[in-house]
Amino acid sequence: MARKTESRLVSNPVLKALAGHRSIRKYDSRPLPDDLLADLIRCGQRASTSSNLQATSVIHVTNVDTKEQLTRLSADQNQIRTSAAFLVFCADLHRDWLAWQQHSGERFDGDYAEALLIATVDAALFMQNVAVAAEAEGLGICMIGAIRNHPREVGGLLGLPRYVYAVSGFCIGWPDDTPSEKPRLPLDAVFYKDRYPSDEALLSEMEAYDQTMIDFYTTQEMHSKDPRWTTVMSQRTGRFHQRPLEPFLREQGFGWRDDVEEGTDP
Repeated sequence: MARKTESRLVSNPVLKALAGHRSIRKYDSRPLPDDLLADLIRCGQRASTSSNLQATSVIHVTNVDTKEQLTRLSADQNQIRTSAAFLVFCADLHRDWLAWQQHSGERFDGDYAEALLIATVDAALFMQNVAVAAEAEGLGICMIGAIRNHPREVGGLLGLPRYVYAVSGFCIGWPDDTPSEKPRLPLDAVFYKDRYPSDEALLSEMEAYDQTMIDFYTTQEMHSKDPRWTTVMSQRTGRFHQRPLEPFLREQGFGWRDDVEEGTDP
């Protein structure tokens, strides 16, 4: 079975492209044709969407000053400046909210976690479709999660209305670099049969992956103090608080209701 899977990853162009994904942070100066960008967005629109809500919007940032401000707000990542196109993918229930207003709907449940999850998942699926389509055209992409570092400032720059927030930035361009492919966790660490595995089983897989990442990070001259994946992730998972998303999301209408008892109909 393993040999068949490996052979498909070599012979099937779609699987080969997906398996070979890497983030591109250096681009050459060629522009991205408008019609190609439009086709990529159309491919994004064909992604699965919950109940056909289509809760995603994409903003193409073409203004030089706005792009520079967004770069600085996103950890000053230079690939934003040099990309042929910089997009911002937004979770967006604003259109659905307008439809509710237009037809005097009975209720609009924007202040439930489900609303935030639906819109965020829709945006992620849309963005991944665009990524695959772009790479199929020989383009390189880099997703910019740091667009969430300063959500209120980003929202102001982009004029984001109620029930919209920026999920990720997205660089597209013609690659001017071929970075190494970053190893992923072993398949058994993420793909389970019937039920979630024991911590002991997971820790065993993670220990093996630590050695893989020690080798990778060493060749990349990264995390020289302790290049184990588990160490790096134990540090990064303590930084979620640095992105002040909760207050902004509440301002945008994405609250979390705590006044409903479990099992009751609100």
